[in-house]
Amino acid sequence: MRGAGISFPLLCASLLCCASMAAPQGLTFLHVSDLHVPHAIAETRETIATLPSTPVELPEWGITTSAPAFVLSTGDLNEFGGGRGWWQQYLDLWSGTPIPVYHQLGNHDNTWRCGRPFVRERHGAPFYAFEHSGVKFVGWDTATPQDPRPSIGEEGIRWLAAEFERTPLEQPVIVFLHHSLDGREFAGPYDRSRLLDLLRTRNVILMLVGHGHGIRTWQVEGFDTVMGGSTYGDRRGYGIVSISDGVLRAGYRYVNGEFAGLLEKPVPQRSPFMQMTVEPADGAVLAPTDALRWSVTTDGAPVEEARWSLDGDLSGELRLGGDGWLADLDPAAVEPGAHTLRLEMSDADGLVSSRTVGFFRNGGAFDVAWRRHLGGSCQGGPLVQGDRLFVGDNSGALSILSVSDGSLLGSVQTGGEIRSAPASTADGAVIIFGSADGLLRAIDAPGTQCWEFDTGSAIYGAPLIADGRAYVGNAEGELLALDPATGGLLWRATDAEYSFEQPPAAGRGVLFAGSWDRHAYAFDAATGALRWRRPSAGSDREGFVAWYYSPADCPPAVAGDNVFFADRAYRLTAFSASIGERILDEEKCVAVAAAADGASVHVRHTDGRVSRRSSDGSIIWSAEVPTGAVAAPPIEALGIVWVISDRGTLSALNAGEGSLLGQQRVTADLFAFAPPAFDGERVYVADMSGRVTCFIVNCLRQHRQPEQ
Repeated sequence: MRGAGISFPLLCASLLCCASMAAPQGLTFLHVSDLHVPHAIAETRETIATLPSTPVELPEWGITTSAPAFVLSTGDLNEFGGGRGWWQQYLDLWSGTPIPVYHQLGNHDNTWRCGRPFVRERHGAPFYAFEHSGVKFVGWDTATPQDPRPSIGEEGIRWLAAEFERTPLEQPVIVFLHHSLDGREFAGPYDRSRLLDLLRTRNVILMLVGHGHGIRTWQVEGFDTVMGGSTYGDRRGYGIVSISDGVLRAGYRYVNGEFAGLLEKPVPQRSPFMQMTVEPADGAVLAPTDALRWSVTTDGAPVEEARWSLDGDLSGELRLGGDGWLADLDPAAVEPGAHTLRLEMSDADGLVSSRTVGFFRNGGAFDVAWRRHLGGSCQGGPLVQGDRLFVGDNSGALSILSVSDGSLLGSVQTGGEIRSAPASTADGAVIIFGSADGLLRAIDAPGTQCWEFDTGSAIYGAPLIADGRAYVGNAEGELLALDPATGGLLWRATDAEYSFEQPPAAGRGVLFAGSWDRHAYAFDAATGALRWRRPSAGSDREGFVAWYYSPADCPPAVAGDNVFFADRAYRLTAFSASIGERILDEEKCVAVAAAADGASVHVRHTDGRVSRRSSDGSIIWSAEVPTGAVAAPPIEALGIVWVISDRGTLSALNAGEGSLLGQQRVTADLFAFAPPAFDGERVYVADMSGRVTCFIVNCLRQHRQPEQ
């Protein structure tokens, strides 16, 4: 799944060396989307039964195509992830189909039980490519592992850059994915642009998407895009794409026989976009005295208009200078912190080519000390242990970095995403982490493996090490206790009906965990025996839809005699730890974490607040800081509460009174899924671009650090 990076200058140079290719002839394939098995499965089965295996008439254009060669299925394959046999139920629908089917994931496939292990087993990786009749097909997973929001994975960017090195300039490319790349559910334009900028370097002739359950065609920043409807409902059907005599045609055949022509165009011979090189490159760190100047060079195509925009707000014109174009920003208008800069070139036909780069300007509450770029997006926070930093990413690697300069000291490669932070034993001698390959691994500080244990299903949550045991949940809905020294299994609880996504919490001999089966659980920590199970306030409703709102995407927190759960309905439920009696129900709460005193909790609210609450839920203090609806809990460390908003604004609060010590945007236009780590001197942030950044905490110099 991982691939070497590629620089845009090298990429552009390689394009000029490609041999010419003939346009593909006589290719027909089918497109289906949004099946949502097992929902409305009878209608989906009927739709699939109508898929043709012989030449197809396209009445809009009065032609008959060749027989379809394969089917592309663009996401939301399952309604609620592929557990409980639903993935196999989806595959069984295709058992009688005489042509190959290529599958890609949607948000419904990845949110409650991530489907990447299923696609990895089927196609080798969640990002993959194949060729047919001279066309390269790229399957891209836009669905974030274990989260409903789409994102562009760094692991996919690196894979595609390497794949495009092997792709001739003239070769037609068709990309199939679930989310349209102009969708507003992405964190922002920079997130989407990371993929779009790479696609502009090749001859992408079509993008096929799902998600909207409708049919339409439009352009996304110059790329022709077709949405593929759904296999159930009043207007169910399937898409037909034909390439014949150098012409691409795309239409939609309803089950009732109606046909809608959507797109007809000549197959282009090469990418119509200008090839652009930008310096400084993406990810630059600038000192307060550095000039805010970017240079842009192109492949020589005539430029009619050249503009820049900063953070989607401030904008201006590029000017000719040197060998290309220059963007000069006013330092007084650019605050310290993370920013994105979009550079656009328009040709005589009005086609806009663009590149977007992120940068960080020092001189604020937090300054970059060092930055390390990993091979995949980071959804789990770093672990600081002595002079080493341990952080996993969605390429499946656990990296061991030096806290002093970010240099790579070692790494462990797994067979699946490492979506959460590792944990360490009290003496720091053993580091334990899980992966989507289902293995729980233990290593020593240098990275040598101590033991591994196959739990039988993907692990997405961090392990909890407490009471002399290592506890971990898996995607099968099992909770396990192991000996942290040997990896020996102590007990396995199978009471839950669906996946555990987050680590459990422990208190007074009881283990607490939230499952995507809508229930909060309490187990005997020594034996795994079930003490009680209760629905949270948000999931206490009728029907299967209740599972969507389970208390599962944030770890629980124990305070005194009570345990707190935040659920997907953004409601906070407190139960008595002993018997599971509900004692609190509060709205607009997305995450909760235990305070250092063991008698209170910190709550992240969806309306721009963080509060500290006593064990009975009463307010100790409340502070207004950017938050959002991502369930990254506030983290207390050494007297400071750290909160990172859904778009990457980091706030430091005095744990005792909630006063603001410092605040700054630290990631550029990307979702922030993981809380930071703090060692008393520096704070460490891992983000969805795959960057791990060490920040000097300037703002604490103005405050006497509270005693722990």
